Amino acid sequence: MRLLPALIAAAIRLTAATWRVRRVGRELMDEALARGPVVFAFRHGEQLAIMATHLGLDITPVVSLSRDGDLAAAVIARLGYGAVRGSSSRGGAAAMAAGRELLGSGRSLALTVDGPRGPAGRPKPGAAALARSVGAPICWVRAEAAPAWRAGSWDRFLVPLPFARIVVRTGLIEPVDVGAATAALAEALRE
Repeated sequence: MRLLPALIAAAIRLTAATWRVRRVGRELMDEALARGPVVFAFRHGEQLAIMATHLGLDITPVVSLSRDGDLAAAVIARLGYGAVRGSSSRGGAAAMAAGRELLGSGRSLALTVDGPRGPAGRPKPGAAALARSVGAPICWVRAEAAPAWRAGSWDRFLVPLPFARIVVRTGLIEPVDVGAATAALAEALRE
């Protein structure tokens, strides 16, 4: 198990080095990060492209406590990220507490808003509740890639191929009200 995460991380870095990345709304993310920590929110199937295009930022992803999560946590550790473990189906309260503590210490948190089982693209209120509890904005991120391979899983996991054109779109939501922020996030992710 030790060799596999290292090989996957190396493959991600190597492949990502060939991508042509265009960023839309990056200035919004930069401005928000200059003010303090943010809650990054994205669709479950896009995490590979998003994590690979944000290397070097002080972001800690939330990773599920599943067996797949064990592998994901080991891979992202090799990419330079830490991890908070938990999800809405298992360990959610502990992950929320750890996320609040992390944000309170000035570090940003990243989480998929439609996991761990979907439905795809429909956010749960966790990101908005977490952001509101510490007064942090939500920075939503979407990734598109061509050419790319998509898994047959519920989240249609996106794997950009070498030399892919990647478009990373970013926007901000100030979480005044959890319901309104969750609805705004759903609309942003749908667009």
